[in-house]
Amino acid sequence: MSDGLGSPATGVRDRAAVLVLDGAVRSPAAPPGCDPGRLAVAMAEDVLAVIGELDGVDDLIACSPDSAALAEGIRWPTTTVLPIPAGSSAAAILSLVAELGYRQAVLVAPDCPDLPALHLAKVFAALTSSPAAVSVSLTGGLVILGSQLPGPAGQRAAGPAAALDAPAPMGARETLPWRRLRRPADLARLEPALEGWDSTRALLAGREPRV
Repeated sequence: MSDGLGSPATGVRDRAAVLVLDGAVRSPAAPPGCDPGRLAVAMAEDVLAVIGELDGVDDLIACSPDSAALAEGIRWPTTTVLPIPAGSSAAAILSLVAELGYRQAVLVAPDCPDLPALHLAKVFAALTSSPAAVSVSLTGGLVILGSQLPGPAGQRAAGPAAALDAPAPMGARETLPWRRLRRPADLARLEPALEGWDSTRALLAGREPRV
């Protein structure tokens, strides 16, 4: 885990899960009457909570300048925050994570608040036999992108597209798909019976999120 000051503790590390916050903090999925900024905050907080369910995995947040305040607002004392330029590619973010000494990392989208922790575990499991693995979004883009570190050649050649909006790296193993909330109609895909996504659930129900 990190040292609680936003910098990683010294020593060799194994696995990291990185919440990627890139761009203005406004969710295009916000329905009428719901503030897009508050929805983005609630969803990101819920995704970070899912990451926290994984044993033996350090939680990190990669954030562009526009998202720095959000990262500081939702991070836990042990969360490492990595500043990134806006529009950073997956390869660029994974390179920063590799510099911290991790052997495996997954990048996670901030707009999948009801993501089951099982999906993250499946991507990590796939990395035991594949250099890269993904969970594809049913609503466009990638939900999770995992990589052994340093990243495979196919990933380095993927181009400069923003990390989780680019195509999956060549040869990446596909695991369980999920969904991202990218437009108001996607909110209908949320499953009330699933545990978690407390902040998003509260906000959409008209209560204050847990921030």
